[in-house]
Amino acid sequence: MFKKIFANQGPWGSWNDDNDKSKKPNDKTNDDPNLDELFKKGEDFIKNIIKEVFGSGNSNKNGKITKFPDNKIKKSIFGIIFLFFILLWLVSGFYKVEPDEEAVVLYFGKFHSITSPGLNYRIPYPIGQIIKLSVTNVNTEEFGFSTSDRKYQNRNFDAESLMLTGDENIVDIEFQIQWQISDIKKYVFNISNQIDTIRKASESAMREIIARTPIADALAEGKKRIEDQTKDLLQEILDSYQSGVRIALVQLRRVDPPAQVIDAYRDVQTARANNREVINQAESYANDIIPRAKGSAAKMVEDAEAYRQEVIAKAEGEIGRFLEVYGQYSRAPTVTRNRIYLETMEKIYGNIDKIIIDGNASKSGVVPYLPLNNKLKIN
Repeated sequence: MFKKIFANQGPWGSWNDDNDKSKKPNDKTNDDPNLDELFKKGEDFIKNIIKEVFGSGNSNKNGKITKFPDNKIKKSIFGIIFLFFILLWLVSGFYKVEPDEEAVVLYFGKFHSITSPGLNYRIPYPIGQIIKLSVTNVNTEEFGFSTSDRKYQNRNFDAESLMLTGDENIVDIEFQIQWQISDIKKYVFNISNQIDTIRKASESAMREIIARTPIADALAEGKKRIEDQTKDLLQEILDSYQSGVRIALVQLRRVDPPAQVIDAYRDVQTARANNREVINQAESYANDIIPRAKGSAAKMVEDAEAYRQEVIAKAEGEIGRFLEVYGQYSRAPTVTRNRIYLETMEKIYGNIDKIIIDGNASKSGVVPYLPLNNKLKIN
């Protein structure tokens, strides 16, 4: 059979010369003495291939295969299928890590390595296992509220949001936490149920900070301080767990008294605001009138001091003048008296109209208006 097959074809081409036209197409004669040997080698080669694939079959005395057992054929087919699945299993070890991800490679459940973004390979499951997580994505946890349409059947929003302040008041708080994975190995191996751990630690940190804060600060100007202190405390808690988590933001969304007393509390707050407004008005009036009163008092004191200085200076001047006059008087009393008299009369009559009456004149003794510009002695 194989001689017929290899009569016109060899392993690397034709056994016959294509240019040899002397032989007829149906000529079965063989002029090459080595052709039988070549046929024999080719037949043995094919037999070996069949044995490797299908197993050994039954052969006759001439070594020709007459029949292959069915069980051998089945075993060979199963072997080929098994090899195919082994190859498929090995190929499944290739995996891709996205640019925003990191992957942890485990062999038999034990940490082996951390792979970076790109195409990577690991021994497939169940020997090898990978855990891929995003390390750049910012995750958000909400407390006391939910912005998603998902139904939270196991969450009690009141239990999450109602907290006790430092002055033993109850506040209703809605807040959110934003976090990222900073160390994927610690995140995977050091904490179990990571989301639940982060949520419980966040709620615990917020309750501790609120318990140190009066309600007035929580409702007004203390919100920024509460956010910063909660972030620091929460990061400290997660670092103590070696969780591999970084807290990016703590934000208070709403801080109110409980819904049952919010109206009464608003009335109290309104009354406090009105009280504070009246106090501010009184302080403003006091701040206005007190400086003015102090200014008036200072002016009066300065005026009095100026008047005192003026009186003293005038008295000292009169004393000096008197002493000078006294010195002149002691040397010439008559001249000094006349001079004093004349100066005094000059001051008195200097700026008024004067009428002189002489008894030796007419009967009436009245003389018409006569201005006197010079000194006059009247006997």
